[in-house]
Amino acid sequence: LCCSLSLEAPFSIIMCFTKFLFLSCFIFTGSALLSVDTTKRQRQLTVDSDFSHPCVRECIYGANMVCYYTFIVDWYTSMSVQCGDCPFNTTACSNPGCIVGGGIVRPVISANRRTPGPAILVCENDTVIVDVTNAMDKELLTIHWHGVHQVGSPFMDGGPYVTQCPLTPGDSFRYQFLASPHGTHMWHGHVGYHDSSGLFGPLVVRRQEPDYISSLYDYDLLEHTITIWHWYNLTDASILPPVLDTYGGVYGYGLLVNGHAPFGRFRSKTNSSEVISTARAKFFVHQGKRYRFRLIVNSAIYCPVQVSIDNHTLLMISSDTNSFQPLEVDSLMVNAGERFSFVLKANQTPGCYWMRLRGLGDCGPKKSSTHGEVFVCYNGATTEPSDIPTYDEGRRSGKILNPVQVFKGEDYSNNELILLSNLTGMDPEKYSYNGTPDTTIYIQQHAQLYFEADAPGPWQQFNNITFEFTPFSMLTQREMLSASVVCDDVPDSSHCIGTYCVCPYTKKVPLYALVEIVLVDISVFREQDHPIHMHGYKFHVVAMGT
Repeated sequence: LCCSLSLEAPFSIIMCFTKFLFLSCFIFTGSALLSVDTTKRQRQLTVDSDFSHPCVRECIYGANMVCYYTFIVDWYTSMSVQCGDCPFNTTACSNPGCIVGGGIVRPVISANRRTPGPAILVCENDTVIVDVTNAMDKELLTIHWHGVHQVGSPFMDGGPYVTQCPLTPGDSFRYQFLASPHGTHMWHGHVGYHDSSGLFGPLVVRRQEPDYISSLYDYDLLEHTITIWHWYNLTDASILPPVLDTYGGVYGYGLLVNGHAPFGRFRSKTNSSEVISTARAKFFVHQGKRYRFRLIVNSAIYCPVQVSIDNHTLLMISSDTNSFQPLEVDSLMVNAGERFSFVLKANQTPGCYWMRLRGLGDCGPKKSSTHGEVFVCYNGATTEPSDIPTYDEGRRSGKILNPVQVFKGEDYSNNELILLSNLTGMDPEKYSYNGTPDTTIYIQQHAQLYFEADAPGPWQQFNNITFEFTPFSMLTQREMLSASVVCDDVPDSSHCIGTYCVCPYTKKVPLYALVEIVLVDISVFREQDHPIHMHGYKFHVVAMGT
């Protein structure tokens, strides 16, 4: 269960490690890996809907398929000539190759000139094959499959210099892995600011659901996947490094839902006094039916989102890849990297209702009051809400799941708080997490200023160490790992400038060990919650407190 945790308090995590297969880096990278027809770049502009892929089907246990995809990754532009007359002609906004991006003209990194990129919609234990070509001129590239455990294929995880060497410009790489575990996941670029620049998409691994889940809803429609992404009007790479390196303030800008938002303003061609915006995302339901929605949130900044739907409650049923006892709430909060499933009961008067997204942290009222809204419309509804939504209208009272900044910074006087640690899981455990840990790792997390460094920070650190990548893949070239390259709790002086230490901070654990990790947050600068997840694993939160 991947959860949002306050790092202002100490807490413990228990997890298990299992055996992986190791291969050499050069086998998986380099121009000789794949010979990809570069004319595919143009063909990608005419691909069919994601829902027409042969692997989109009813999931039946044991009836697995091989699911093939091609990603051509390059820099492109939102609201390009491919968008034609958008937004005056709404059909043009769906032209092949048109990246709406909220109506803002800016550079984007895209897969197949789409943002969000192609959706991977498969069944559990399908074999997924994605041929990725780096068509960028100067940048390195990897793709991470966030939520996929990569058991037996850790070199396909997409962690640059950890599980693979990045693709250099012109190179192609074949990712091949088992779609497991089931759940709502995402894929995204894992180098620099690639994901926040547009290189992302949903990855939904469905299964033949057990009755205790499938009985909760009537429909699990693929078009009811909600992908929320924080979006700037300029590239994140041009905004964030100067701010972070000078201890400046980070501010939110806007939230895209499935690539749509009404940021851009365009003057009508027929009425000079009329201003037209790009359209919001819209989701359709039938009165009296129950619908499963899948929610994905990511952001390059600290911008958790409170989600609610006017006049409706949300029946929460799962987080990431784990089902839990159903819980009806008025709203939930979702941090970067988290995914939830909820059931919407369409039991109100037919019409269009606001789904409200209220940003917190860097998107909160003390900074930018960033918010977004989309429509949930009953079939047959002809009128959308005409009011102009505000930030404060997204502050829903009542029961709230997964609250952030509980210890400091947020007013919950009108809410009943439900932590993820209060939930009860429903799926059977594959491994036992009971007993005395074989290994305990203590990690102190904080942000610290170092005036002897090139930039003072504050630098986010574990145990007073700033992480730095090795110049090679640690997994596939582990013979190059040595005490002089990596460091432990006491770095060698060669890794330090004064008290500022930078190195590939590494912890070794025995194979099959039961590991407990205790994290304590002592931050003074930028006191904020932070989500934590581990590539390749899930873990149990066994204690939290102050």
